[in-house]
Amino acid sequence: MKFSINKDEIIHQLQSLAAVADKKQTLPILSNIYLKCSGAELTLKSTDLEVELEFKLTTQNSEDGETTIPSKKISDIVRELPEGEIAFSLNDDGNKMQVKSSSGRYNLATISAGDFPDFDTVPSDKIYDISSDDLLALIQKTSFAMANQDWRHYLNGCLLQKNMNEINMVATDAHRLAVYKLKLDQEGDFFGIIPRKTIIELTKILPKNNEQIQFYINANNIVFMYKNFTFKSKLVDGNYPDFTKVIPSGDGLEIGVNRKSLIETLSRVSVLSSEKFKGVKLKTNENSLEVSAHNPDQESAEESLNIISGSAPGFDVAFNVNYLREVLSTIEDDEIKLISFGTDKSALIEGSDKQQTLVLMPLLL
Repeated sequence: MKFSINKDEIIHQLQSLAAVADKKQTLPILSNIYLKCSGAELTLKSTDLEVELEFKLTTQNSEDGETTIPSKKISDIVRELPEGEIAFSLNDDGNKMQVKSSSGRYNLATISAGDFPDFDTVPSDKIYDISSDDLLALIQKTSFAMANQDWRHYLNGCLLQKNMNEINMVATDAHRLAVYKLKLDQEGDFFGIIPRKTIIELTKILPKNNEQIQFYINANNIVFMYKNFTFKSKLVDGNYPDFTKVIPSGDGLEIGVNRKSLIETLSRVSVLSSEKFKGVKLKTNENSLEVSAHNPDQESAEESLNIISGSAPGFDVAFNVNYLREVLSTIEDDEIKLISFGTDKSALIEGSDKQQTLVLMPLLL
């Protein structure tokens, strides 16, 4: 087995494959990348048994064969190599892969390709099409609210659901909730919880120039397909909570402020917030919004912002500053609206995009 390929044609794929490979090394083969040459086509795969990423690339000077090599080592080596062609060749015994560039040679231990596990999925006749821009928007507008290693495992990911001609992505860690909705005029309804790792790695490999992505979903798996990659993932087993119940409705106290100014104010004031709770208080005072924080050392900070729109005497609510800033970072408008329904009730943060719903639980300071 041998092949040649330019560094810039394989480095990003190797980095993505290394990120997917199992870092716990429960099984040595799961730390490796599978390689197979068939004519000029090179197939590369990695898996941790929860997700599998596969790329297909075109090579030169190739001879058929297959093997596996350590994912992190090959990714690190190729990253540091000079630009230009890299030659890969498997020795006659099949136990070493030589990587050769203009700067030198590197010999990596292999594990037989026969030990590489299959990632079984049930094919589906129902294939959905979505633009990469829309899929990225669904992820970027919501994934910040995913839980991380929560005992409620169903929160450690994003809910993807389609109902009628609308597709939604939802994420929550019980402190904040993000929902983003788009039109998808294709037949069929579905839902599934996509794991956190899948969401993170999918974001890295999706094309950024509005390409067409295909995917299918069944009871246990979701599979994304593009020109040169296939990304398979198990779904999280569990029932996602009814997120609609925590979205407040009715009349609240509403004010509009400049988003950038609020973010900058929060960054300054929060320096003196409690290290444990990172709380900041937002309170109206006539035509201004007072932003304040204090800590157990009896230090405090306070600034005022002009209220652009709305009049809400009695607006008085506190938030975790990190959660609030993350919510604000997903909005692109200059002006945002803060809608409070009480000091102990969920609040809404809104921009002009009506496809986006952002809910933040308050702190009691």
